[in-house]
Amino acid sequence: MAIALEHRPVRRASSTRDAGSLSHVVREFVERAVSAWQRHRAEREQESMPYDLRKDIGYRSWDKTTR
Repeated sequence: MAIALEHRPVRRASSTRDAGSLSHVVREFVERAVSAWQRHRAEREQESMPYDLRKDIGYRSWDKTTR
């Protein structure tokens, strides 16, 4: 199982003529939706890992019984 987390900043239109076009708005919406879905899938994959494995790779424990 491979987990790759990456952050890609949202690109903004450099010209004002394309900034208001319908195709730009639709494309930006689709890109954001795809990005959100990919983040959601990565989070689900991480949360499905056993606690010991997550602890071994450096995730903090949110288990309150360890205090």
